[in-house]
Amino acid sequence: MRKLLYIFVIFALFSSCTCNDDSDSKNIVDCPDDIAERAFRFAELYKDSDTIYELGGQSPVRSAIAIDCSGLVVMCYKYAMVDTKYSLLLSDMSAGYMYENAASIVPLEKMRRGDLIFMGEATSSKVTHIALFDCVENDCVYFIDATEKDDISGVTKRFYSVEDARFKAFGVMKVYSP
Repeated sequence: MRKLLYIFVIFALFSSCTCNDDSDSKNIVDCPDDIAERAFRFAELYKDSDTIYELGGQSPVRSAIAIDCSGLVVMCYKYAMVDTKYSLLLSDMSAGYMYENAASIVPLEKMRRGDLIFMGEATSSKVTHIALFDCVENDCVYFIDATEKDDISGVTKRFYSVEDARFKAFGVMKVYSP
């Protein structure tokens, strides 16, 4: 599976460019359903490829083997937008930046697969972590993220109770559209 991810990364690097140099002529919109779903499918590829956690891991080639939480989200959305008219607001964003500037905050009930989950320490209101939403099932929120803590290092699918204080907000990625 890791080989498949490497091949896609190389393909994505040398295929369509979604540059933002003409951002003045583009509109900012909420990410369409199909792109959010595709972003989630790329997160599943990372999960299935034994990708490890690396703080600051986001460059296209390095992110095939090591990535951090915001790098995972950015790269999955970049890949999901290849050969579309959409592009990210920025190609390098932290979890906090996405929360403040690159997402429309929505209630949990409006979340779609691939949307954004903003997280942080239970005792703080600060957003320090981001994940891709999967579903709500049995009062638990399932997601894919990249993290390193306890016995986890890499991209995994996990869940927390819907009442967990680590959830700070839920959102939809904002994107450029011509």
